[in-house]
Amino acid sequence: MAKQRKIKHYRYGYSSKKYRRARIWKTLLFLLLLAALVFVGYCVTKAVGNLANRPEEPSSSQTESLPPESSAPSEPESSSEPEPPARTALHAVAIPKESMASLDAVSAFLDTVDTERYNCVAADLKDSSGTLWYTSAVELAQTCKAVSPDALDAAALAELIREKGFIPAARIYALQDDIASHSSYDTSYLYLDQAGVTWLDRAADKGGKSWLNPYMPAAVDYLADLSEEIAGAGFERIFVCGLQYPDTKYLDEMGFGPNKDAMTAVEALQNVLDRMTSAAARRSGTVIPVFQGQGYLEPANRLYADSANVFQTEYTSPLLVQGQEAEILDAVTAGKDTLVPSIQSEEQFPLLKEKGIDQYLIG
Repeated sequence: MAKQRKIKHYRYGYSSKKYRRARIWKTLLFLLLLAALVFVGYCVTKAVGNLANRPEEPSSSQTESLPPESSAPSEPESSSEPEPPARTALHAVAIPKESMASLDAVSAFLDTVDTERYNCVAADLKDSSGTLWYTSAVELAQTCKAVSPDALDAAALAELIREKGFIPAARIYALQDDIASHSSYDTSYLYLDQAGVTWLDRAADKGGKSWLNPYMPAAVDYLADLSEEIAGAGFERIFVCGLQYPDTKYLDEMGFGPNKDAMTAVEALQNVLDRMTSAAARRSGTVIPVFQGQGYLEPANRLYADSANVFQTEYTSPLLVQGQEAEILDAVTAGKDTLVPSIQSEEQFPLLKEKGIDQYLIG
């Protein structure tokens, strides 16, 4: 009897193929799951890092004080306009007439000035006669020969004062001028308003003088030109005296000329002051009008046609007559910080201090 053959069955064929496919799918699923876990872990780690590094949130009070963000760059803004520097109180002394003979004489005087008490020195550059004590190039000054033969160079004088440690100032007379005022220059008052006849404040044989007429454009131009020239020479302050009408009893004969109806008496003086102020300002100078005490004590005075308080100006210099200082200052309405009183002696200092005034021109 033949031996029976045993048949072995191997796991190949359909079932083995199915098994292999299952393993492949499991592997792919595992890889996908692993990739997903890695991705999630990465995202979580990054989020935690960003949270840790984020800047601190401002408080509600800080948030309210912060300006809103803008996409466009902007210039930094200041909370307010910068305030101009305060001016130093002016403590001025005038150069005596005898010390104006030469620059050497001026220098010798400046060496004697108390630098602890004074910070400004004023030079008389135009006196009450109309004489100019500096070498002016203004046309009318040359025409009427107003420049003194002993005149000093204005720029050199201002520089000398500055080199000695003082603020250079000038003092001039405006309308009180017997040299540049004449009918032939169209600058004077006219006798009974007659063209070509110059009016005098008294009889000629009694020393009568002519005056510059504030209603005459040529007179105003002359004073404005002098103011600009003096400021341009380096004088930072210009004290202006004689800005007034003549103190005379011959008012009926005093003619104002063809422009009388163009302005009131006060407006005419204010116009002169304004023109001089503007002219000096073009060269960085400041005009300070000097008003007589009578102009404050007598509202209806004939010097100014009204109280001296009516004039508009940045600074004012009331002329304090000894014995009437307190009365005059009490009548002045301008602020104390705008006053630079003209005084005659140091004996008047205590009263200024008592009134709370820290500026002055002495001499």
